[in-house]
Amino acid sequence: MDDVVVERVGRVGVVRLNRPDRGNSVTPEVVTELGDAVEGICADDQVDAVVLTGTGKVFCAGADVREMYDVYRDSGADGLMTYLAEVWMPAVQRTVRRLWAAPKPTVAAFNGAATAGGLDFGLTCDVRIAADNARFAESYVNLGMVPVAGGAYLLPWLVGVSRATRLLASGRLIDAAEAERIGLVDQVCAAEDLSGQAFALAEELGHGPAHTFARTKRVARLAATVQLDDALEASLQANIDLIAEGEVRDRMVAVMEKYSS
Repeated sequence: MDDVVVERVGRVGVVRLNRPDRGNSVTPEVVTELGDAVEGICADDQVDAVVLTGTGKVFCAGADVREMYDVYRDSGADGLMTYLAEVWMPAVQRTVRRLWAAPKPTVAAFNGAATAGGLDFGLTCDVRIAADNARFAESYVNLGMVPVAGGAYLLPWLVGVSRATRLLASGRLIDAAEAERIGLVDQVCAAEDLSGQAFALAEELGHGPAHTFARTKRVARLAATVQLDDALEASLQANIDLIAEGEVRDRMVAVMEKYSS
């Protein structure tokens, strides 16, 4: 089974995380495949806009902690920290930059829970729509980590500093209605209507010439692109420093053991 599925429906491209048995969580290989898929579908002249979504009941649960635990079990704590710093976090950040820079309109269709990096992938998109049963959390704090996929910048950019700070500090799970109220998502609909509504949004965004949209998006995000890049670099360094601390390592191991048993 492909971990990332790419389809074209009319002139709308669909990129779908396809690991429902793992909550559509990502490994470095999967997250790289996600970036490749978005870039590839955006290069298709027959595609006007792209919908990013997931298979099953979860949009994306962020990192595959079972895969991380395998590294920890085989290589120990120091080996895991090296893997996170040199492989895992850089791979995630490369894909975040690619999603953010997508030249075609992108719609995040949250079919279910989106947490940690899974939420951040959706935050890079131009528009977000959620099923009414979707849930959201910047849950990195449970690991003792800073959001490495851009959430520490993207969330305040979308919902304001005060609201974002509460979510970042608490790791609290919020429902779709609250997400819409604070501006995290633009629209909420019944789960059975999500696909149709997402396609309608994609078609609306893809109305004009492709090159016009690409230039407009680049200009509209010009300052934010510089700031996001700075935030990604700062969050990477922050996490490299944090995972050297015993308290953070203990938190990470506890979470991995909980979800890998």
